[in-house]
Amino acid sequence: MLSATSCVHYYYAPNSNNVPLFKEKNEMRIQAQYSTVGPVSDYTDAIGGFEIQSAYAVGNHTAVQLNFLHANYDDEYGSGDGNYIEAAAGYFRPSVDKHWIFETYAGLGTGSVNSTYIMDYNSQDAKTSITKFFIQPSFGYTSDYFSMAFSSKFSLVNFGVTSSSLTKENNPTDYDYVESFKKGKPYFWWEPGIMIRAGFKNVQAVTQIIYSVQGNSGLPICNLNYSLGIVLPFNTKKK
Repeated sequence: MLSATSCVHYYYAPNSNNVPLFKEKNEMRIQAQYSTVGPVSDYTDAIGGFEIQSAYAVGNHTAVQLNFLHANYDDEYGSGDGNYIEAAAGYFRPSVDKHWIFETYAGLGTGSVNSTYIMDYNSQDAKTSITKFFIQPSFGYTSDYFSMAFSSKFSLVNFGVTSSSLTKENNPTDYDYVESFKKGKPYFWWEPGIMIRAGFKNVQAVTQIIYSVQGNSGLPICNLNYSLGIVLPFNTKKK
């Protein structure tokens, strides 16, 4: 979820897909990562942020997760910061040898973006919100020391406007975008990703790249999320 770069403001960005690849009940994953999000067409204007993700296998084939993303940006044309949180529940199915995992999660997320626009030394502000429903199937390989997975998140996003001081005379482009959010039109995005984890049994490095395909919406969104971080995998019933 996001902010601004150059003279273009962005109102959405994909968070990393949480892909725990559980094999049994009571497994848990907690990870923290630095994320770089940005438009594919001008990646030099990427926006920095961080994410915290968690997941827990409550049953032999069921699990829950909770994820958070924060990002911000500031330059001579304005600034922005965004926060997004989501919760999900899902199903996982390991193979007989417990190395190949299929899983799928469904969840709901909410967030907000605070944007400041500086045009000809005039400052205007807007606070927009999003609500997102998503389904995320994944398939991958996992072991104690290495995991890799392909995920595919299908997201339905609704925008809203909490407040805005934008005027059409001073900032017609962003004014039109923000005004369009008041109509409540839903937008659909496909957000596939590739995740790799490697390291020791109880602490591993994780990296992931997500690309958001927005179809024909035409909105100024960030398409790409690249993240790098640390994950702590453990079983709550084992020492």
